[in-house]
Amino acid sequence: MLNNSKKQKSKSKKLSKSKDLELKSRCESANFKSEQAACQYEQTTIKKVKNEKDISPILEEEIPFGSQIIQQSNLQDYDKLICEEVVKDFNSFTFNNSLEHQISQEDEQETLSEFMREQVKYEENYSYKKNYLNNQNEIQSHMVPILFDWLIEVAHSFHFKRETFYLSINYVERYLLRQPNVLISKFQLLGVAAIFIAHKCEEIYPKTLKDFHRLIQDQYTIQEIEQMEVQILKSLDFRMYPNTPIFWLNYYTKIWDEFIIDKDPCIMFKERTNEAYYRYRELVQLFDVCLIDYQYKHNEKLTILSLIYLVVAKQLQIFDDYETMAMSQSEICDFFNSDEQEYNKLFRQFILKSEIYLEFDRQIFYEDLSDVICQLVKYFILRFDNSLPRVLLNNQQFIDEMQHEELLSFQTYNKSTIETITIIQKQNQ
Repeated sequence: MLNNSKKQKSKSKKLSKSKDLELKSRCESANFKSEQAACQYEQTTIKKVKNEKDISPILEEEIPFGSQIIQQSNLQDYDKLICEEVVKDFNSFTFNNSLEHQISQEDEQETLSEFMREQVKYEENYSYKKNYLNNQNEIQSHMVPILFDWLIEVAHSFHFKRETFYLSINYVERYLLRQPNVLISKFQLLGVAAIFIAHKCEEIYPKTLKDFHRLIQDQYTIQEIEQMEVQILKSLDFRMYPNTPIFWLNYYTKIWDEFIIDKDPCIMFKERTNEAYYRYRELVQLFDVCLIDYQYKHNEKLTILSLIYLVVAKQLQIFDDYETMAMSQSEICDFFNSDEQEYNKLFRQFILKSEIYLEFDRQIFYEDLSDVICQLVKYFILRFDNSLPRVLLNNQQFIDEMQHEELLSFQTYNKSTIETITIIQKQNQ
């Protein structure tokens, strides 16, 4: 009897071991397949480009007592992180217009208007003041653009979407507003943890924590990044899905295109053409500069509408030289306040017809843009970069097969951003 019981126990152990081995093999197989699928996706969508010049991921800034807000990274380690290469030359490309779908415009507009009003009301849960440095002793206003510019470069290098970058700066600003006296030594750590959280919320193919750890060249440990991630989540009460400024920019450019489509001249932002693509890129680069400049305090919705006004006016060649006018701004202000100009009548009609709301119960009017437009002209000294995002370089087939909204969503990097903000700050002093 004892022998039989021992045999039965040994059989049961063998069966349990065989089941464990089978389960483990299934898990390993599933992991291998998922990794294989991810690799196949990278290989089919991204082509390597020769003659690369490395992007320096971090900018240096002098601060008191000889310490630095962000240290220069080791480019050799960074090369391992970024598998593609960057070229300066812009490769021409064309859009395949046959991919676009035609939807009933009236049904879409009615549904969209109702949805967007709800989104304006939803914003009340995430609204915050932009004076988040008032309760900070060590972090100065000139340090904020440096960190945000670096986050743009990180998002560009990882092929992240614009939404990911704007989520990260939302987290940083709200955290600084709620947590007083953040140390300079923790400022870049805050940025890394913020974009790490944002990319998990937004990106389909997330990176590993080790990838982000390599960005900061062992300034912080992986455990410190994880601890900062927890601190951010707790500080923001796990409210991680605001409507970001790029969300509103995409909406306003969409309704502008719908408004102008049957008018002459028809200057659009999201039409599947090269000209419209370059125009959209110019718009978002200006928008990036405005919002990462801590000195700029205007509402994002008014900023977007004002930039649309100025970029379209530039396309129509209403003004001769934006760089010259950026110094005085008086010519733009006089033109905007003139009721006799046909372009002003057109834009006023667009604002009224679109029923754009600043808050849930307050509609935006044409006159609300006056001060914002006069101040925005100074940012037109920015040198625009219209080269394709790295993920699209030398990949015409990928461009043809991609939905146009997805193509517009890739975050791009302009090296002139910090230079532009520095010039504007000196002019204001």
